[in-house]
Amino acid sequence: MAWSLLAALSLAAAVSGSAPETSAERLHRKGVYCMEVIERADCAIEHFEALLSETTRERELLTDGLLRLLQLYRREGRDDAVGPLLRQFWDAGGGRRSAGHVPYSARFVPERFDMLVNLDPPRLLDSALLERGGDPLRDTVFTCDDVRRHDIEVEKRWARAKAQAQGEGRETWDVFYAQLDEDRARREAYEQRREARETGSREPEPPTPLMFALACPLVEALALTDNRDWRRVTGISDHRALGDAVAIFQLDDLEPRLTAAVAAGRLSSPRPGRWVLPPRDDDDGLDVEAFELAVLDHGELVAGPPAVLAAMEQAKTKRKPPIDRELDRLVGQVPRDTVAFAVLTRDALRDLGFGGMERKGMRRVLETILPRPKGLQIAVVAGSSLALFTRLPTDTAGRGRMLVSLANTMLARRAADDPETAEMIANLDVAEASDRKALLASYVITAARLETILWGD
Repeated sequence: MAWSLLAALSLAAAVSGSAPETSAERLHRKGVYCMEVIERADCAIEHFEALLSETTRERELLTDGLLRLLQLYRREGRDDAVGPLLRQFWDAGGGRRSAGHVPYSARFVPERFDMLVNLDPPRLLDSALLERGGDPLRDTVFTCDDVRRHDIEVEKRWARAKAQAQGEGRETWDVFYAQLDEDRARREAYEQRREARETGSREPEPPTPLMFALACPLVEALALTDNRDWRRVTGISDHRALGDAVAIFQLDDLEPRLTAAVAAGRLSSPRPGRWVLPPRDDDDGLDVEAFELAVLDHGELVAGPPAVLAAMEQAKTKRKPPIDRELDRLVGQVPRDTVAFAVLTRDALRDLGFGGMERKGMRRVLETILPRPKGLQIAVVAGSSLALFTRLPTDTAGRGRMLVSLANTMLARRAADDPETAEMIANLDVAEASDRKALLASYVITAARLETILWGD
């Protein structure tokens, strides 16, 4: 009888097309219910902690559970629990090398390239964060239409002003323009405080990274919808000359789109295996004559200076990847379930971190006292919220704790002096790695906070 009942239930599940709920799905569902419906933090923490102990391939559930735990621990004042959670994120990826989360062509960049940024649009699109935000949030993040982005901002601001006006018995337009004035005054005050803190002459603005400067022109040339169509976008550069860079765009149907773009005049092909964008009339500062496009692997469009592309092609022919070993190692330690990540080698971090110091003596003192960083890794994950996980590997275990203490002291001091900064770092946590050889930090941006950043209060 029991076997007949089990068979009937199995058949019913097969007919309905719904798979049975996994243990990870059950724990996540109950945790969300406790957190959002009955608002019981202890219940939610219990289920999310159990979720993170599960062995499962459902990484999106683990990521969302981890982000929710960070919020719950902070809300409950459990600061001592935050550090182990940060360590759990990096330990999951740092114990073994990851592969396949950067384009194959990336391994052929010149050895002098020491900074890498990687974006994964499909993973961000699948996150609960963008699912909740709907088309306005997705369009704001991915659109190449500045008019559409501006219209969304106005619509969001107007809706908020209308809700506030109804509650206060005021006209919507009155609240709307009052909020605009407040936002403008707040931004100006923040800029004044920032300029007052800076000493000496300001460094010139760096050029826009090639991967961002080219994304929308290539969307137009290849007749894509917008930036959500890219499977992956990667930028790699030399910190000593930021204009010396390559950008790699992955697209499933790249080759036929290149052919169609040339036929339509949206791209030209000066010689076999090379494509260029036509001259541009807009003032976006993009010099289309400074780079060319090439395909070094199926579905991967590489943009860069002609000499760099030629060197990459030669390296691929010789099957000797020249990529900097330190950069490659740092990339391999980043967990794979990220919507974006950035990596800097120790030389890049040292020069960019201390290079602007006018007092060379102070620079030497700081480099002596502080742990010598062995690079920088920043991973961005998305669940119901967005989080930045930063790892600063160091050369010695003894100085890590001192750096954690120093960082927390400086953050507290800055927050006390600047209300705007205090609000920005409210969800920032700093801790030591498990081996005490790295400084870890997390910064959580909730959906509400993200909307405030994009569209104002």
